[in-house]
Amino acid sequence: MASDETRRVVVRVVNLEECDDYVRLLSAAEREKAETMRNETLRARSVVSRGLRREMLARATGRAAGELQFVEKEEGKPRLMDAAGWDFNVSHAGDYVAAVLAREPVGIDLEEIRPVREMPVLMRRYFHADEVRAWEELAEQAKEDGFFALWSAREAAMKCCGLGLAQGLAATRVDPEFLHRPTARAVVGDEVVEVEKFDAPRGYVTVVGRKTG
Repeated sequence: MASDETRRVVVRVVNLEECDDYVRLLSAAEREKAETMRNETLRARSVVSRGLRREMLARATGRAAGELQFVEKEEGKPRLMDAAGWDFNVSHAGDYVAAVLAREPVGIDLEEIRPVREMPVLMRRYFHADEVRAWEELAEQAKEDGFFALWSAREAAMKCCGLGLAQGLAATRVDPEFLHRPTARAVVGDEVVEVEKFDAPRGYVTVVGRKTG
């Protein structure tokens, strides 16, 4: 849905209804795995996630989508074998899959904005104290959007650095100004990441995290 070619950042958001368009891009093993999934939503997410990353990387590298090979890790994000200088990341939520492609380490998170029980408790348990203070100062009607903006920024930054929630939550701080503007800095351990909101479907938030130095 959005891209910034001048900085070599490309973002796509695809509805799961487009699943059939991506089956042809999968490897034989990916198609076989998808066919074993009985849950239609999980199957569609698998197909679109893998097909979309193949489509974007094929366009960037000039290779055939079906010939691309990936290194899949139990922990951390997948990467393209012989990456040719490209990094990518994928996220899904609700009826959509989002993917980002960049020339530097990158991460993306897509979240569906929805009511969350005990939101203040979750904020204090999982977010940095600076983020919590800034969130508590928001008007009540802005807190739901603010919660998901910060959560998505944290996930995007952690994924950019190759960390999952278990390793990254306590080590991550997003500049609270992200609640009021589309870009900010995040710190994950000793690493600095730029986080930025991109266009998202109505009722969703998409944040990209990327290393700029």
